Amino acid sequence: MSSAPPFLTRFLLRLRQWADAGWSNTVVLGWGLLQGCIFPGLADLFFLPLALARPERAYRLALVATAGTVIGSILLYWVGAEALSVLEGPLARFFNYSPEAFTEYRARLAEYGAWAILASTLSPLSTKLTSIASGAIGVPFAAFAAALLAGRLTRTLALAWLVRNGGAQAVARWTGASADNTRDRGSPPS
Repeated sequence: MSSAPPFLTRFLLRLRQWADAGWSNTVVLGWGLLQGCIFPGLADLFFLPLALARPERAYRLALVATAGTVIGSILLYWVGAEALSVLEGPLARFFNYSPEAFTEYRARLAEYGAWAILASTLSPLSTKLTSIASGAIGVPFAAFAAALLAGRLTRTLALAWLVRNGGAQAVARWTGASADNTRDRGSPPS
């Protein structure tokens, strides 16, 4: 007998059905891209439930989710880089920022900006804002991309490891849904 509400069991079974439908990679990549550059929300919204539904696919889904969010964040970096001329021009004059202040700020970001990117990818902080700011202020692209990739890979691969090493089994035990439940019973209950 499971301690989970019945709707969670039905939801997990539905996720397994969706994961078996063959489009989970596309959904995870698409959501990662959209979340990386447009929509607010958790980057792991589709990756984590689909990985829990089919833990044997967790690492592949982690890599796909990482690719989507990295592409989206790189797009925002370039948007921010294009906005730099506006920041240095009329906006800087409006707020009384001198060219020297921008040069000093850029030097600090060149030194420490990658750490800010890494922190934003590992935390619930918005990577979108950090990506735009990095491009706008002039964090070197190589440092930005390396920190972004390292942070996203660390996060998604750690979650995939948790799914594969007990997380999926704990969820299945809690909901009372065995790993082969959808194959044995056909479609999940409605």
